[in-house]
Amino acid sequence: MTLTTRDSIELHMLTSLARSQRALCRMLESVADQVEASQQLAQHLSENMEMISNYQRALIQKITKLTPRKRSTGKPADPWINKLVAVRQIGKASGKR
Repeated sequence: MTLTTRDSIELHMLTSLARSQRALCRMLESVADQVEASQQLAQHLSENMEMISNYQRALIQKITKLTPRKRSTGKPADPWINKLVAVRQIGKASGKR
């Protein structure tokens, strides 16, 4: 399989975004203790992280041409379980699986 120039560029961009996400995680871990002590720093960091996240989301949308799912908030519904697809233990006494 050969990569076209566009595919190569998209792969490079996605790799860069993944590297950026790892860097953000390291930054968050390094300032976590300081944020506990300062409400102002926590607010400022939160705002900056939101801006960076929005920027990365926009880049991903442009690269992949996909729109992300809308986040829904609120109380989650009870799990839907189909009675016909229940898990049964077979042969528990005989040691079979």
